[in-house]
Amino acid sequence: MLALTRKTEYALIAVCHMARVGDRIVSARDIADAYKVPLPLLMNVLKSLNHCGLVRSVRGARGGYSLAVPPERLSLATLLEAVEGPLRLVRCVPSNGESDESCELIGSCPIRYPVHKLHDKLRAFLDNFSVAELAFDDWDGDARHPYKALSVLVQ
Repeated sequence: MLALTRKTEYALIAVCHMARVGDRIVSARDIADAYKVPLPLLMNVLKSLNHCGLVRSVRGARGGYSLAVPPERLSLATLLEAVEGPLRLVRCVPSNGESDESCELIGSCPIRYPVHKLHDKLRAFLDNFSVAELAFDDWDGDARHPYKALSVLVQ
């Protein structure tokens, strides 16, 4: 079953929140408190996003985070890869342009090509789905309810 990890969920919550507040700097603690997520894990996720250049960090008493990329230009694929690493449905799907042939069925697998096709379609969907679509789709203006926007993924 495909499922989002907690790290990915928290990254989505954080970037949707940042998208909604615009250029305002928000602290990790404010995000954690608003959505009842564990601060240590959220801080690790934000560090990863900062390291990848997706969010910027501001130090100091009024420091925090803001999006470094406009939400309409930040794809879900980019966000997922920043948090989880390369997107791969199965071991034989190429990662970073290289083929990983660690699967013992590689020569006789009856589903290899259909799974690659599925991977390519899923990847294209994630490449073309922006954080803005998550942050603002069906948003009622209440920043405490990011899961409403996430419902678009399960429709």
